Amino acid sequence: MSRPFAVIAFALNSVLPLILFTGCGSSAGIHTFQLTVAIPPSGAGAVTSSPAGISCPAACRAMFAENMQVTLTATPGANYSFGGWSGACSGGGACTLEMTAAESVTANFASSTGGNGMGAAFVYVSGATNGGSDIEGFSVSPDGQLTDLPGSPFPFSIGGLAASGKFLFGTDGTNIYSYAIGKDGSIVQTASIDARHYNDPVDCSGGPQFLFFDRTGTNLYDLDIRSDCANNSYQSFSLDNATGTLTFLADTSDTSPVFERGLQFTGDDAFGFSASCYHFNQEVFGFKRNSNGSLALETSLGVPPPLPSGPEGDPYCPWLAASDEANHLVVSLTPINGSTFEQIGPPQLALYTVDDVGNLSTNSTSSNMPQVAGDTVNDLEISPSGKFLAVGESSGLEVFNFDGANPITQLTGLLTSDAIDEVRWDGGDHLYAISNSSGKLYVFSVNASGAVAVSGSPYPVSSPTDLVVSSGS
Repeated sequence: MSRPFAVIAFALNSVLPLILFTGCGSSAGIHTFQLTVAIPPSGAGAVTSSPAGISCPAACRAMFAENMQVTLTATPGANYSFGGWSGACSGGGACTLEMTAAESVTANFASSTGGNGMGAAFVYVSGATNGGSDIEGFSVSPDGQLTDLPGSPFPFSIGGLAASGKFLFGTDGTNIYSYAIGKDGSIVQTASIDARHYNDPVDCSGGPQFLFFDRTGTNLYDLDIRSDCANNSYQSFSLDNATGTLTFLADTSDTSPVFERGLQFTGDDAFGFSASCYHFNQEVFGFKRNSNGSLALETSLGVPPPLPSGPEGDPYCPWLAASDEANHLVVSLTPINGSTFEQIGPPQLALYTVDDVGNLSTNSTSSNMPQVAGDTVNDLEISPSGKFLAVGESSGLEVFNFDGANPITQLTGLLTSDAIDEVRWDGGDHLYAISNSSGKLYVFSVNASGAVAVSGSPYPVSSPTDLVVSSGS
């Protein structure tokens, strides 16, 4: 697949360095390496480089000439403080890199207003009560405890949920609704868009299912069930941050039944990934995020991704993906018998690195990948801190240590005996998980020593289907 990148060289004078803003690795014999800065949470702060090139969150990737000295400066936003570097730099001082290889850096910002820092302000759960559908809402205290919001449950018939800033979004399978989040967490509908209309439904019901945002909260996406009764696609929308109004951008030209869940975006928002083993076709697929926010398939369907061999040489079935704020990806791999296609062991957790053009590489093997406790993985999510990986399973909930490209290690055993369907984190390392079968919302406080249930957890919720965490601002 051709890649529409242009090489633009700015040679201002003979003593200034040459900076290449390009997707390629070199030009005209000049070796270059990409520097990637993880996009900070909205409003948390900004990162710039000297020489110019990085101005994140607007421009979080740039190519610099080999051996060039690049200094990054972090500037916290209002009510935030700079908490130090991670990745290629560490500590709280200057971050200066000599570009001898591609590098990734994260600037860590923390709230300076006290409370729960970058933790959640509100949690919303879609579900059903009294024979109908609704949204249950909770406020979150600094220690993670939940309190019912005034007016909750809210009488909106919604399945999939997403949130960005001061707006909550939900879909009923036809429309996507926008709700303004009040200071007290209450929600009021402000807009709606008929998303199903854009796939020309005729024979099948079709329509939007899973909702998800890019990391900046600029674009909303949905997994859309196509009207041809056989395939799925991804729709993209732009968001008016003042009104919550969504504007349709595009539907992916590529459609496939292997598109089964939402995408997880890399730290620079350049690519979104998921994984599937539909009809035992091994797929870890990626979409490139275009400049206007729309999506284009970057990987080739039907071409197996780089996968390790199973314990006995048998294949793995990939399922779901989780990304961190750099460019690392976790994929659940289930070992299957190569002849009967029956599962022959518990899923394991593979670690991938995504390069600047969306290629995947891995050092995972059957011997260095941790196993999960259950037989089925329902959800995966890496914490915003980049330290922990939550796994929702048919057998319960587990947390693993996560450290970028280093091996994943187990932190806890099973934290619940109930099956867990969806997991979410806030920026304060509080973990939220719903169990549809038991009607419960679990909340844990997680640190390097383990996970502890907050007071009052689990909380009763009625037939929960989806879960979203919101900062409310």
